[in-house]
Amino acid sequence: MDKQNPKSSPRTHSYRYDIDGLRAIAVMAVVIGHAFESVLPGGYLGVDVFFVISGFVITMSLLGKQNTDFGGFIGGFFLRRVKRLMPALLVCTALTSGALLVLDSNPKASLATGASALFGLANILLYVQELDYFSASVKYNAFTHMWSLGVEEQFYLLFPFIFLAVRRLRRGNTEGVFNGIISFLTVGSLLAFWVIHKNAPHGAYYMMPTRFWELGIGVLAAMFVHSGAVVPRFLSSMFSSTTLVFLLFAIFAISSNGEISGHIIAASLTTVLLIVGESSPKPVSMLCNPVSGYVGRISYSLYLWHWPFLVFGLVAPVSVIANPFVAIVCALCASVLSYHFVEQPVRKIPTPIVKFRYFVVTFGAIFGLIIFVGAAYEYRKLLEADTFPPAFNVLPESGLKFSRACVVNSRTSELQADTFSKCTFAPLPGGDQRTLWVLGDSHAGHLQGTFLRLRSEYGFGFHLIETAGVAYPVTKKGGFPPRDTIMQNIRRAWQPGDVVVLSRLFFDRKDRLETMADFSKWLALVDQLASELSREGIELLLVGPPPIFDFEDIRACDPLKKLNCGIERRQLAQGVERVHSMLRNTAEAHSNTRLFEVFSTLCPKVDPSCHPADNGAFLFRDRDHLNVKGAALLAPSMYETLNAGK
Repeated sequence: MDKQNPKSSPRTHSYRYDIDGLRAIAVMAVVIGHAFESVLPGGYLGVDVFFVISGFVITMSLLGKQNTDFGGFIGGFFLRRVKRLMPALLVCTALTSGALLVLDSNPKASLATGASALFGLANILLYVQELDYFSASVKYNAFTHMWSLGVEEQFYLLFPFIFLAVRRLRRGNTEGVFNGIISFLTVGSLLAFWVIHKNAPHGAYYMMPTRFWELGIGVLAAMFVHSGAVVPRFLSSMFSSTTLVFLLFAIFAISSNGEISGHIIAASLTTVLLIVGESSPKPVSMLCNPVSGYVGRISYSLYLWHWPFLVFGLVAPVSVIANPFVAIVCALCASVLSYHFVEQPVRKIPTPIVKFRYFVVTFGAIFGLIIFVGAAYEYRKLLEADTFPPAFNVLPESGLKFSRACVVNSRTSELQADTFSKCTFAPLPGGDQRTLWVLGDSHAGHLQGTFLRLRSEYGFGFHLIETAGVAYPVTKKGGFPPRDTIMQNIRRAWQPGDVVVLSRLFFDRKDRLETMADFSKWLALVDQLASELSREGIELLLVGPPPIFDFEDIRACDPLKKLNCGIERRQLAQGVERVHSMLRNTAEAHSNTRLFEVFSTLCPKVDPSCHPADNGAFLFRDRDHLNVKGAALLAPSMYETLNAGK
């Protein structure tokens, strides 16, 4: 880019060894933070450091390229990115997937994330699945960490086009125009990150538009350095590289999950380090030494491998690799091999002319790997028992996925015009002609298997739309408009004799003996609802709480060992009975209302402990949600409750 400024001229730049040192600090922060979170709770901020470095390095790389035609410039850029990122990623994904097929009893989520990572889409998949980066479940996904590669690769799809478009301007201060565009996008991204983080933190964390600001300030730092601008001496003294590095370590040590300030401070410190390091009269030993330099050079491979080895320890808890020290040593060894035998050999292959076949070969390798792993996964399923029944069955007649068609929330699954019709099923001819109108949050949705069996064996009709995170009656301030719309349709459709079924989450997951804060308010609304339904000739069935277990992820449990992941019944019985008592009082006050006790069916009194599995197959999909097999077990006893007194 040309710059109309006689006071300074663009610099030529030598290799920045301090950047390797910064990469080393970033990757070790991430590794230690993931392996020993209590030691370095803000270690995840190392990814923010990587983002800023990426923006800086990619800009300096483009500034050093000669003017070429559009195809040559863009093709060359993407080919360099493919050579840099894809070989190690392919090898890591292939070997990790193979290990998961051996070690992980339920690798489906990991394999899907790994496949999406090969296309730079892991962050989008994790967002759509609403998996919070700091939740327990993501720790068992061997490719969760690939979300950051998705952010960078999506940035690479946008950035070179902006760069080239401004470079092609024939008049004016092209550098100023470019800086203005990047500054505008950076500020907008930071504001979006700040605003969205309050209501949808996982969206702000995973998505490229809300992470652009970190790559953007790296770009602006590169433009500042390239312009020849000199950092005032007093600022260099005040913000010495050594001081900045210690501040970066401090923010890693004191930040906690979800704090916006940690992201901003880590990114800002990295930016200043990149600028100050350009004009520093002497190298900082902490950044420029053989050890940090080597760790920085293998940082990409180390980042790829550290998380899978930690996950291997979780899904194989009795193995030696379950020790995080051993896992990290193994990851380090894999990283060294990857760097020397995969990364470096491919990067040294000369590609003076960009050819279409290079990209064809790359995508062929990606699709070939996905097909091979998918086939291996399906073959494994044929050889083993159905240890993990599905969370949901497909819907009758349409064959649609319940989780896609009949789950409504305020973020990713909006109520559609045909949602009601897709999720409502008429009684079968010759069977019980009542329709069960099932209302509630995910603890209504997880009963899908119950109602499918009631329909197939007894002929009931049923309606089930899960309003995730929102029970019915709605207690949240302002209500929940999608549920209001659903209820309008239900009121027009129900017939005397039909049954409204209410199911919800009763306990605070942080303390399974404490009921949810809105429980009393909800119960008062249920009392009003029961009276209203009585006038309409509609019955009401209140579904009690299921067991709630202690495990983080069900894949850590052995379905063949009853003591593994089980819990003593008496630890749950007191809280469950307290809820039952309050529900029973409401039911006894209304002739049209009954209580269905789930707990006694899933955790009978004859057994001193409760278990998430039975005869080698899990009945739960997580700590407190049933899968279709577990839900189907409730159908006979629910049928008896529905017909009690008839």
